[in-house]
Amino acid sequence: MSLKKSCAVFLDRDDTLIACNGVTLHGDLGDPALVELLPGVAEACSMLKRAGFRLVVISNQGGVARGRFGTDAVERVNAKVNELLGGAIDAFRYCPFHPNGVVPSFTREHPWRKPAPGMILDAAAALDIELRRSWTVGDAARDVIAGKQAGTRTILIAPAEPGASDADFTVASLLDAATIILRESEP
Repeated sequence: MSLKKSCAVFLDRDDTLIACNGVTLHGDLGDPALVELLPGVAEACSMLKRAGFRLVVISNQGGVARGRFGTDAVERVNAKVNELLGGAIDAFRYCPFHPNGVVPSFTREHPWRKPAPGMILDAAAALDIELRRSWTVGDAARDVIAGKQAGTRTILIAPAEPGASDADFTVASLLDAATIILRESEP
């Protein structure tokens, strides 16, 4: 008997699930007290979970390498995100490395750092996810590139630039992305 593998939606965190660039001066969010879901995110995640998708957050967290906060802060922010989403996230992967960092142990390139697909590939192996039936959603070209390299379909959230990338779809919000995923996915 063969069991069907799971499918997933791999989600960028900052400015996809939660507000970031408008919240911090430097674009790195390490304080759980500042975590605020973007409009429609809770509803979108709920829709995807009800449809049977695993939800996996994949996030570059170069603020660790830049000395702005530690990995413990990333984990606290991730926990706050999952709390606000009612535990909907199945797994978190984050990359604390950045080639221009100041913390020696994190100052380098890494296969998990988007646009590389390492976080997606690791989570897919750990959770037995079928990548060709899965999706990657984010607000930057690096999210789209990582998703394509991993073999997922991709959606770019870019309210000001519809159609301006190699993503399979470009939308204004995660709620729009969830609607497309549900429409375009196999049962």
